[in-house]
Amino acid sequence: MLIKVEDVKALEVIRQELEVIFNKTKTNQKAVKEPAFLEGVRGIRENVTLDQLIEEQHYKPCTYQAFRSEADKIDWGEIPLEVMLEAIK
Repeated sequence: MLIKVEDVKALEVIRQELEVIFNKTKTNQKAVKEPAFLEGVRGIRENVTLDQLIEEQHYKPCTYQAFRSEADKIDWGEIPLEVMLEAIK
């Protein structure tokens, strides 16, 4: 999985190769839509701040009350919450 690749240079090369493959396909066909997988592969930006990411992604944190309101709507069935929490430790 690409998510587990931490080598920045390797990821840059992978993206470049994907772009080359896509562009070759695009020149051989008319109106080729960008493959979905390429949409998920972005160039790596270094020296980006958390504030920049928050602004770019239009991040809006939810309040605890809003979270609690949605969480309370979940039907947990017969299993107590404590048992589920213990299972994920």
